[in-house]
Amino acid sequence: KMPLEGMSGRKRRPNWTDQECLLLAQLMQERKDIIRGKCSTGVSIQDKRQAWEEIAQAINTAFPQIQRTVSDCNKKWENLLAKSREEIKRQRRQAGTEGLSLEQFSTVTQVVISVMNLSDMLQQDRDDSSISEMAETQQNR
Repeated sequence: KMPLEGMSGRKRRPNWTDQECLLLAQLMQERKDIIRGKCSTGVSIQDKRQAWEEIAQAINTAFPQIQRTVSDCNKKWENLLAKSREEIKRQRRQAGTEGLSLEQFSTVTQVVISVMNLSDMLQQDRDDSSISEMAETQQNR
């Protein structure tokens, strides 16, 4: 019987280690203005591509035993982001009415929160949804 791995012709690369995830998050942190930049702020698609290539290169230099592609890094980042959001929601359910502090989260999640400005999610949204709506309305004028 053929093992399933052999069927697709491409081997799965090993899972990311915590160190790799943390490095990815830190590299994102350094380049977040480019990667999250809007085209209106003069950040081009080329700039973003370049930033992602630098990230992949840095990870491959630090952990040369596995070569990650830009696409691998991109997927992993999306994955870290989704996990961080889940972690925040889970902690919020447990915290009840208390707000959350960053120290409750894993280092990787802390960096993700900082890159993506997720710190609003740490606050219990009893009444802050109306405030953020007002802020948005004012910005749009």
